[in-house]
Amino acid sequence: MRYTMTAIDTDVGAASRMFDVNVLGPMRMVHHFHDLLITSSGTIVNIGSVGGIVPYVYGSSYNATKAALHHWSDTLRVEMAPLRYVELHAIPYSPVAG
Repeated sequence: MRYTMTAIDTDVGAASRMFDVNVLGPMRMVHHFHDLLITSSGTIVNIGSVGGIVPYVYGSSYNATKAALHHWSDTLRVEMAPLRYVELHAIPYSPVAG
């Protein structure tokens, strides 16, 4: 989910929905499937964005969701490493768009 707006004009409802999809969605998925992922030595791929690392204008809400996902994914990877669970965080970048 993507929402483009200046930081000071952010629609908090739209930003909340974006956090629900981009951050809480992956959290819910891992919460519900972690036993299966651990027993099968599964892999999960979270799709991030370069906007979660390097901010761009009019993307404050989107960038914030991807930064939150980035840090949560890194922490998940470290916490789950002893259980042979693999977490990959893909950060696509388009030189045309970015």
